[in-house]
Amino acid sequence: MNDSDIHDTIRGLYEGIVDPQAWQRSLQNLRRASGSTQMSMVVLDKRTDRMSVIELVNPVEGLAQAYQQTYQALDPGRAFTPRMPLGGWYIDARELGVGNLARHPFYGEFLHRHGLGSVMACLVDRQPYYEVYFSLQRPLDGPLFAPEDARALDWAIPHIRQAMALRERTSALTTLQRLSMQLLDQLAFGVIVFTADARVLLHNNEGEAWVRRLAPNPAAPRTGAGDEWTLSRPFAAMVRAACDANAPVPAQAATAQSRQGARARIVVLPLPPSHTMGLAWQQPAALVAIHDARSSSPLLPQVLRDLYGLTPAEMRLATLLTTGIGLPEACEQLQIGRETSRTQLKSVFIKTGTNSQAQLSHLLTQLSATLKAPPAVPMAPPEA
Repeated sequence: MNDSDIHDTIRGLYEGIVDPQAWQRSLQNLRRASGSTQMSMVVLDKRTDRMSVIELVNPVEGLAQAYQQTYQALDPGRAFTPRMPLGGWYIDARELGVGNLARHPFYGEFLHRHGLGSVMACLVDRQPYYEVYFSLQRPLDGPLFAPEDARALDWAIPHIRQAMALRERTSALTTLQRLSMQLLDQLAFGVIVFTADARVLLHNNEGEAWVRRLAPNPAAPRTGAGDEWTLSRPFAAMVRAACDANAPVPAQAATAQSRQGARARIVVLPLPPSHTMGLAWQQPAALVAIHDARSSSPLLPQVLRDLYGLTPAEMRLATLLTTGIGLPEACEQLQIGRETSRTQLKSVFIKTGTNSQAQLSHLLTQLSATLKAPPAVPMAPPEA
């Protein structure tokens, strides 16, 4: 390979951290430079002592499947893996001897039948539970691999190892980010992260509608008068105060009311200085939580039963009280007598450790705010 090809290959390995096609192009360059028919990445699972082909370049049809199912047990290279150093090469003609290749069943029954004649592999990663090998296979009518072939590719191994480590780290961060968003989306209240200039860094599903309400885009179409909300204090000033780099306000709150009478509570908190939402352009940001004054979660009765051992009648009364109605109205809706309701409410107080209806309502509101019902499973249409 000339200098231009080497630089292109190195660049592609690192671009491959986020671009699978660039990774494949670089591996193709290495395959062609080595005179190989096929290149593969092979993982040895130390717990099961099994090899798995995780990536192929210019694959020979049926080869990987046959190897994993049958012929990995016959692979003579397996005997050399425990003592291979990281970055070291296994070269079949050198380790086994040229005369033994043709007589070995791994070659006669497997590789030769697939048109291959020689194998060379480098240990590129060694972890407590697995090892990863960069493997090359030459055609049957080509020359056997020799030590000079390995030396010709030594320059690429550190870059492969580093790029693989970065790919794994990036994949882990992506998985963590996806999991974090899934967890945020399970919250029954809105969560939004704003910068000082009211730019949104992230939000969960419940917070999506509030992005437009709290920081409306003048160019966005109006969704109707019912979606207009009035806050008890200027929201932009609250965010700026939370994002003050010198003296951020620890906590701020406001109430919001729609033109239709719906109410919500807005809480603004500064994110700690160590947050990484901004990456290289890291700057102060504010966490905004929005609690709608909606009916209690359908999951609340189950939680009350599990946590406090409330009876079905007590659960019905307790959840109804979270909507803000008084005990007389609850009696009418539940069609129970005043004395019965007082007896049930006293039992609820004892079981939940509360002393008043206000304390009970506060507790149940907090529980309900953290609960979100799972999405409904669509019913199959009836058969004709």
